[in-house]
Amino acid sequence: MTDVMDLANAAVEAVGQGTADAIGNTVVDLVRRRLSGIGQGEEAVLAVQESPDDPDARSRLHERLSEVLSEDPAFAADLASVLVLPEPNVVSTISHSINVDRGSRARGTFVLGNQAVTKIRKGDPWALMAVVAAVAVMALLIWGLARLATDGDGPPSAASGHRVTALKDSTMVKAVAPDLHSMPSGWTSGDSTSLTTGPAACQELPADHCPGLLSVAQGAFDDPYDQYADFIVAAWGSADDAQGFYERTTQQLTKAKGATQVAMPAFGDQSIAIEFADDNSNKRGQSWVQVGTVVVAVSEGKTAEYFGRYQLDKLQALTRMVAERAQQAQDGHTPSATARDMIS
Repeated sequence: MTDVMDLANAAVEAVGQGTADAIGNTVVDLVRRRLSGIGQGEEAVLAVQESPDDPDARSRLHERLSEVLSEDPAFAADLASVLVLPEPNVVSTISHSINVDRGSRARGTFVLGNQAVTKIRKGDPWALMAVVAAVAVMALLIWGLARLATDGDGPPSAASGHRVTALKDSTMVKAVAPDLHSMPSGWTSGDSTSLTTGPAACQELPADHCPGLLSVAQGAFDDPYDQYADFIVAAWGSADDAQGFYERTTQQLTKAKGATQVAMPAFGDQSIAIEFADDNSNKRGQSWVQVGTVVVAVSEGKTAEYFGRYQLDKLQALTRMVAERAQQAQDGHTPSATARDMIS
């Protein structure tokens, strides 16, 4: 197993070097996504990116990474798969060599890690079969671990260790949409979360055709300062259906009058944030995220008719919350992510 400290060191180094190449970009994205739900996690990543030679910044990021890596083997495996780590001071995975002569006879010692699997004698007619059997066992083990990681219910999503599952239970889809408990203190809701299933669900989305759509949940909230937040949660029969809807919808929205794409951290499998401005200088923000088989959308703005302004930090926090709730549902858990500690 890769040493947690070595992996954390390599990850901090990659974050410090930035996103100049594909590996650095992948590492930064993996680290930022995994630490997004941890206190000061994103700030620690940003601090190293801005001051890569600052020992305090590197130490803080290293500490948070070490904690997560020790508790999340799947995330550790993801990082290790893209990082080039220093050679560990252990016995080589394959010790010595195995030579096969013209008579299919092998000689040498076959070693897995520190464990000698079989001692192969010169001229042993069963030696080659032993080697092949050992390799086959390792291949089956790797396949079994991959199946275990997905619990036999679809492939893992881009987020380490998570599942991609069709939410056929509409009550779970409704649970993904935030309730008052998950919103910050002081926010209110005029109506309860709505749920539409079957063909009628497509009418709740900005689409004329919704192949694979299972159900749509919606919720709306207001804060004490005349800001509003509307949520849409659309559940699809497959990740391909969700991806197709996400791409068609976001392409149309970015071409709309007054639409401008704005920077926001990446969430789920793919995400986008768009600012819409009207002729009266009113602006509202909208985000869309595909999380496996679910597409979520958040609209945020000001309820006042004149000079309304959305708040990007609120849009970002609310988007992260509902995206996390969508993933929790697909992992088989009751959605519990809240925005109470994200915004006031």
